[in-house]
Amino acid sequence: MRILINCSNLKRGGGLQVADSFCCLLNKYPQHEFIVVLSQHLTNTAEVIEKYSNVSVLFYDIPKTINHILSGRDKFMDALVENKEIEAVLTIFGPSMWVPKIMHISGFARPHCVLTDSPYFSRMRWREYLKSYCERKILIWDFKRCADVYFTENEFISKKLKRILKNKKVYTVTNYYNQIFDTPARWTDEIKLPAFSGTTLLTIGANYPHKNFSIIVPTIKYLQKYYPTFKCRFVLTISENELHIKDEYIKDKIVFLGKVPLSECPNLYSQCDIVFSSTLLECFSAVYPEAMRMGKPIITTDLAITRSLCGDAALYYNALSPEAFGDAIYRMANEPKLKKDLIDKGRHQLTKYDNYEVRAEKLIEIIEEESLNINSI
Repeated sequence: MRILINCSNLKRGGGLQVADSFCCLLNKYPQHEFIVVLSQHLTNTAEVIEKYSNVSVLFYDIPKTINHILSGRDKFMDALVENKEIEAVLTIFGPSMWVPKIMHISGFARPHCVLTDSPYFSRMRWREYLKSYCERKILIWDFKRCADVYFTENEFISKKLKRILKNKKVYTVTNYYNQIFDTPARWTDEIKLPAFSGTTLLTIGANYPHKNFSIIVPTIKYLQKYYPTFKCRFVLTISENELHIKDEYIKDKIVFLGKVPLSECPNLYSQCDIVFSSTLLECFSAVYPEAMRMGKPIITTDLAITRSLCGDAALYYNALSPEAFGDAIYRMANEPKLKKDLIDKGRHQLTKYDNYEVRAEKLIEIIEEESLNINSI
């Protein structure tokens, strides 16, 4: 088959990691020819896969315009399908802002559309909520029309998506850590954190509003007040101007790294004591399996989705409470037995995910099966 892998709409966040992981395994399927369309944010991926004999690489950033959203047409992508005689399209994560005229499978990773009971929405002012509601409706409309088949990264999300996309088939193919974590020869260690005698907490990710990084500031203040001798710092892969912190004391407790290459991530995990996620909305987060793979204990928000992802392998706290977050940090830092127990449970939890090779195999099988289904009609 000639299969188009569409990554033209990926700009930041976990979608880039998934795209890289999947595309780097395409040489395992020589029976297919892949035309891979990458955004400019995936140049490192291109350097690997352009060497594969069954892969052709093109760069294109699909415009996010009203015309694309309403019409579903894109001259570049339409011409590519026609000229290359493409038989199926896989969009790593939608919405694609393009409706192919052939069989289209798309990933779904927009928790805003399905987790409407999240505390993320309850704390919004009415104008913010109204705007979010309208955006959600547009997204759902776009998802309903742009693909024939969907996959999500979690069965919990798949069940909710099936209720919304009633006439669409929905598969579950979980996320995992990128294979670079199993390839130490590809690790780099250029980032050296400043020397520190306390507890270092790390999260890797972009500053989306639902990540709730703003809770870090009141959490630091709480720890300062109730645990004054306790030393800790937060390491973030965002820039300092993204949090707008004026208090110098707070700034001193946060290390801002900005965006880091995937090859540096194992190095960062090795330099931290605890991995945290303050998320309020999620379909999946690679931070969890990455932490489990690197043997780090996890602190995260107490939500149905996070519990479905981490099981017993995390210490949970009330998602909107800086006090609960601070207490969880202090407890984790001072209970070695708890840390060891969570690390052990994390290794077990990893076995419940599809690893990167199984994920690739499942996605290829979905493409093959759905193509047969359509051709038999």
